Amino acid sequence: MTEKLAIEDYVYRELKQAIFNRKIPLNMQLNEKELSNAFNVSRTPIRTVLKKMEQEKIIENIPNKGAFIHQPTPQEIENVFQLRTILEREAAKIACKTVSEEQLDELERITIEEEQFFREGEYEKGLEKTTLFHQQLMDLSNNEYMKKYNEELINITNIYLAFHDSARKESPLSPEEHRSIIKALRTRDQEKAAESINSHYKNVREHLKYEEEEKKYSFEELFKPYR
Repeated sequence: MTEKLAIEDYVYRELKQAIFNRKIPLNMQLNEKELSNAFNVSRTPIRTVLKKMEQEKIIENIPNKGAFIHQPTPQEIENVFQLRTILEREAAKIACKTVSEEQLDELERITIEEEQFFREGEYEKGLEKTTLFHQQLMDLSNNEYMKKYNEELINITNIYLAFHDSARKESPLSPEEHRSIIKALRTRDQEKAAESINSHYKNVREHLKYEEEEKKYSFEELFKPYR
């Protein structure tokens, strides 16, 4: 059982990293046989990992075609960002009343790490820190329903950002904008906190655009066999 979990963890980590670093084109099928050959494992862990990624909205199974990276429509993304803005704006207002200095320091630490990863070109790791920041912010609401819905919304927007965020090759704006949110929380300014959330997501949407796909790789080039 331990060996099986180790294989799945390895495949999941490597495949997710390749997707979020745009090594796999949107139109490339995630074929079980080809992936199992590349990782030198059976199809069972591949199937398990793909199912997990489907639940996380990273991939989707298209009838009669197979598994591909999930591609929400621009309108779906606009709707999701609208809802994320509403939820996080309310969470920030609540946090202004309840957040501790220790929690604010933790948000600062996450933002520092986020910025460092982006500067080093580690987009997937930077995006993980971006996600953690927003999860921690939502945790401050102490509202399990808000946290649950926002988690699903984050999964949808992250895959879209990975392929359509035009700022990823420059200096992503999120660390500085996250600091503005933290500053508003420190001063317990609900209006400023809500305004910072609005501004943050407005800028995110403005930097979304379709770009030409980068170099295409085969699975054998991307992945090392599991040992």
